[in-house]
Amino acid sequence: MTVISMILSTKELIKIMHCNVTSIKKHKEEICARFNQFDILSINETNLKPHNLFSLPGYKIFRNDRPDRQGGGVLLAIRNNIICHEKLNRTIENNEGIAVQIETPLGHLLIASIYIPPNVRIHHELLQQIYNLNNNCLILGDLNASLQSMGSRRTNVKGRQLQQVLDEGYLQCIDNDLTTYARNNYEEKIDWILASQPTILFIDNVETEAPLGLKEDHKPLTFNLNMAADNKPSSPRLSFNFKSANWQLYRKTLNELLSNIDRTKTITTVEEIESYATTLTECISSATKLSIPPTKDRLTNFPISTTTKNLIDRKHRAYRRWRKTMNENDKKEYYKSKELLTNALRNNRIEKMNQIMSSLSGSKMCSDKVWGTVRKFHNKRTKQSHSGDLI
Repeated sequence: MTVISMILSTKELIKIMHCNVTSIKKHKEEICARFNQFDILSINETNLKPHNLFSLPGYKIFRNDRPDRQGGGVLLAIRNNIICHEKLNRTIENNEGIAVQIETPLGHLLIASIYIPPNVRIHHELLQQIYNLNNNCLILGDLNASLQSMGSRRTNVKGRQLQQVLDEGYLQCIDNDLTTYARNNYEEKIDWILASQPTILFIDNVETEAPLGLKEDHKPLTFNLNMAADNKPSSPRLSFNFKSANWQLYRKTLNELLSNIDRTKTITTVEEIESYATTLTECISSATKLSIPPTKDRLTNFPISTTTKNLIDRKHRAYRRWRKTMNENDKKEYYKSKELLTNALRNNRIEKMNQIMSSLSGSKMCSDKVWGTVRKFHNKRTKQSHSGDLI
């Protein structure tokens, strides 16, 4: 089967978005609202530091942060159900990169996000390392390079450096005239989609979207990759009856399973870390199933008020209207309704907690038996040893 016939026969696709956001925390809510249907998000200039916690609901996060200076940082967010492994996390001469490999029916595909600041040369070694890891690769990034022959309005110094990379032949780029950056009356194409053969043939429906926030800046770049990603097997959400657990059996079983692991083995690669983590998870899961019975109770959330339900409908209507018109006033209305809904949900949670607290009688809460149990539990936690073996 030829590559073209494989493309035509592919029914599923991977939706990808790339953007320079100049602070991902500031735009997190808008990214979740506008691009939650996308499978892979490539983000440049995250402005995250190694100690900053960050997550996106429904995605696994891979980061390369800039620890010593302001700005910078790259991130790849891969939807949770996609099988993926980090393959590269490097900064070479201020060229920042992160690369993650996903599995597809056509083989492994390496996806990379790179950021190159304005006054920094394009370092060929980073691109070559990505290609050497997997010659079936897709690279997204704000290179701050403009190349007129590939759709930019002019060619700058870094554009000529990009042309040298393309002349080597191992990577190609999407040739269009979509501008990816706008400020005042200036527009330019400086964000790029680079790919090896045959991956570049699977790319279509390349578009730019309205910038994040209320100011002109980088435009999100979206496109489809006409191939399917292999999904992780789905796992049901289980609820266990911990009150009926046999903790003695749990400790005994888990210690027996953990004793079979070779703790003298040196772990160096990403694959070895993932394998070790999987083994530990399987040990815990096996011990849990053997010693803790499942519960038949359904997991339920707190009830919401009629006012909150109306605000949910209002938020959804505002979001659909904004996505249809891309009007700034509709965008503000959406965020206003989102804020009102957040406050309403918080009030519902507080009300539910107050109901629970009021249902507890004062005599029970003030009894010596209750606080004696609390002290006993606290003393056990503070005296617990950390020898590495379960007690």
